[in-house]
Amino acid sequence: MTDINFVFFHVGDVEQPRLLVKSIRKFNPDSKIYFITDKVTENIDDVTETLRIECDRDNLMTSRLKAFSQLKLNAHAIYMDTDVLLVRPITLDLFLDHDVYLCLRSHDKKRVINHQIRMLDLSEYKGKSIGDIYPYLACFTYTKNYLFWVDCLETINSLDKKFHVWYGDQEALRIINDSKIYDIGYLDESSICTLPDFSSIGDGSYSLHFKGAARKVEMIRLAEFILSEKYSYPFSPTKQ
Repeated sequence: MTDINFVFFHVGDVEQPRLLVKSIRKFNPDSKIYFITDKVTENIDDVTETLRIECDRDNLMTSRLKAFSQLKLNAHAIYMDTDVLLVRPITLDLFLDHDVYLCLRSHDKKRVINHQIRMLDLSEYKGKSIGDIYPYLACFTYTKNYLFWVDCLETINSLDKKFHVWYGDQEALRIINDSKIYDIGYLDESSICTLPDFSSIGDGSYSLHFKGAARKVEMIRLAEFILSEKYSYPFSPTKQ
């Protein structure tokens, strides 16, 4: 089945989420797509529903978890970042064994965490690797219902305010995972939502994650090809 629900939260410029929606419509055309945003961000065509909420742009980590919990989607769904492109159909067969699936970090795990990112003091993690502190990425999460996000929101609200600005969603994912209150499975970043630096189109990954401003141009460039009639999955370069 490819009629799975997709959910994303985004505020501000909508160029990237528009491309995400187009990629979903190409590979999972019968799916429902839920767009959650603030009161002023532009509309995005071809989504199933837009939910506008009160949110704080200075604390986007908390606003994101608030958005997912306020949607109250009592159905199976994939919750995604918006700097992502699908490159093949995603089916429910991937998610049969567990109630929640987290994206398990595959790349760059040994990199020492920047403990002063965005002027935040993360000195408690000084000298530790990003893979040890944040093994689960927030770019791709599957849940059977919205209650997981209610717990994530409650968790981040209990943390220091610095985590409301950055890393808070990953902090909440780790804490909830370690609590063992959910039946959680894992999908490797390299196979479900990988960085384009580590993947070629058509090599098996379900989506590409263009994380960071430096990859935005690459996302736009690749989207032109992925969304064209030249590309279908499975893809062979010899067909070009």
